[in-house]
Amino acid sequence: MLGHPARLGILALTATAVLAAQLGITMAGGPEKAIFERGVLDVSIDGPTSLTFGPDGRLYVASQSEILAVTLDLTTHDVLDIEQLAVGIEGVLGIAFDHTASPEAPLKLYTSRQEPDGVPGYWGRVTTFTAPDWVREDVIKDLPSSAPLLNHMTNGLAFDNDGRLFIAQGSNTEAGLIGSPEEYYPESPLSAAILVADVNDPTFDGALQYNPPGQPVDHNVDLIFGDVEVFSPGHRNPYDLVFHSNGYLYATDNGALGQRGAADCEGGTIETSVSDELNLVEEGNYYGFPNLNRGRSDPRQCTYHAPQEGSTNGYTGPIEILPRHCSCDGIAEYQGLALGGAMNGDLIIARFIRDDIARVQLSEDGRSVLEITAIAENFDMPLDVTVGPDGTIYVAEFGGDIVSYLAPIPSPATPTPNDSDTPIPTPTPVGPHGDANCDGSTDSIDAALVLQSTAGLIAGVGCPDLADVNGDGEINAIDAALILQIDAGLL
Repeated sequence: MLGHPARLGILALTATAVLAAQLGITMAGGPEKAIFERGVLDVSIDGPTSLTFGPDGRLYVASQSEILAVTLDLTTHDVLDIEQLAVGIEGVLGIAFDHTASPEAPLKLYTSRQEPDGVPGYWGRVTTFTAPDWVREDVIKDLPSSAPLLNHMTNGLAFDNDGRLFIAQGSNTEAGLIGSPEEYYPESPLSAAILVADVNDPTFDGALQYNPPGQPVDHNVDLIFGDVEVFSPGHRNPYDLVFHSNGYLYATDNGALGQRGAADCEGGTIETSVSDELNLVEEGNYYGFPNLNRGRSDPRQCTYHAPQEGSTNGYTGPIEILPRHCSCDGIAEYQGLALGGAMNGDLIIARFIRDDIARVQLSEDGRSVLEITAIAENFDMPLDVTVGPDGTIYVAEFGGDIVSYLAPIPSPATPTPNDSDTPIPTPTPVGPHGDANCDGSTDSIDAALVLQSTAGLIAGVGCPDLADVNGDGEINAIDAALILQIDAGLL
């Protein structure tokens, strides 16, 4: 991704007027369509790269140089407030919150970024910003970076249910080879891989050290200190990754540009594929992109494998071969109102070069793909996606300097046939009506207050009995979701 220099300059800010358009997709095997209302948030940011919702209900938006926290009316998508967390940083391509963190703990945003003043070949950092003053701290230093020779860097971040941080780390080379003359940094111990770091371990130390130190000059470099490990090798430039509700980890990966790749540990070469990939990432599997550094102890990693080969002994192929040079990047799991929940569990992917958003329907076991469909088109370099609590898809349009959205429009309910003359009772809302702030109405402000209360950012809500929509004795994100449904007229 981001491999087209002519399109990567500072882009003129696009006016943030709402786009009045409705977009639909056809379900496989039937005519039913999911209808979205498309719009643009009133947020100005130069080249957004990553999106995520925080435990406080706010939408966090990163560009390569700044990070914003945006308070939204989740019903109207009006921007109520914008807080700038950080500015003057460089190369931010991933942001994430640890969903296992205690609600009483201060909010802590994890970011991937570049440090151009660092050692060449090791500009990658993972940096936290901690509320309320957004104090900055580097928690992992000296991760690989191909910049400025190539644009493969430290990319997307995600936490598993044990609080371990997973990092999508790009390669140093185009296809495993330094080039002739030397065009790229050689691969290093942590490049071209999905990495894992137990950042919540009290003894964790992310100050990585290599032998020999300094800029890598060949493949004979060892990691001699630091608590970051390779979870799965063989990823060329995985931009983003997501832990699915089915328990699996999925990641996108950008295919090669067409140069020859490493065929063995002795310098042989082989043709490469330009297709992108969708991978089901499992620990220890080799996904086909060579790293001759690690190949010294794991010969699998000396040989490039094209995704078209399919899984073979020692190589795990993608669960879906994505279009050639699509730069398929940001990925998220859909949960929400579209098609009455029928899209829940699908993957949503931003396709940077194709300027569209794709829906990926997974098999029941989650280990293969049934169908991929473009659900919305004509974006301007969409780089990342995330899904809001009501099922709205938010899109970081890198080329347009905007964050746009696709809000699901519920289809009218279909009456259930009734064989008797007994009228079908009309459902009534579950529990009290959700007026958390006691102002006589139920709207997205009430939902936001419930989320902030759940995250421990406020002491409580004005009308806790009314905020407990489902009557289970707790006020949490489930109640916030129900409040949004009440506000939308769905309950």
